[in-house]
Amino acid sequence: MIKDCIANIDLYSKLSERLSLALHYLEFVGTADFGVETVEISGTDVYAMHQVYTTRPAAGRLYENHNDHIDIQFVLEGSEIIRVTDVGDLSVTKPYNAESDATLYAITAGTDVKLGAGDFVILFPHDAHVPQLESGSPGDVKKIVIKVRV
Repeated sequence: MIKDCIANIDLYSKLSERLSLALHYLEFVGTADFGVETVEISGTDVYAMHQVYTTRPAAGRLYENHNDHIDIQFVLEGSEIIRVTDVGDLSVTKPYNAESDATLYAITAGTDVKLGAGDFVILFPHDAHVPQLESGSPGDVKKIVIKVRV
């Protein structure tokens, strides 16, 4: 997992061409014209899901990880907690589903990473994560999740 802010995206865009496309997409999205949609950046290899939701408690939630994609989760407005841990520390609740590219795991302790407006995390296949967690109390969030094929 990598956590940073939008001002530092150039540090990570050299890791791969697909990551570079994904990270630079974030520079051009504003809150004024933001709507819930999926945007193809480079076909099915790199695409962005624009989301609007209210954060919620961890109770009843599950960790997830993805085998075929890296997640970049960028908070455009609001704040949230993303709980992260290594998949090797978890018990599978729902086996891998190729259609959704996700395995689900029982929630346990992990590292809570707070994201505010302008912050992002890059989550690799071994990074199980629980996004959309409230930071003290429920709050509204505008977020972009970019899927980058490994």
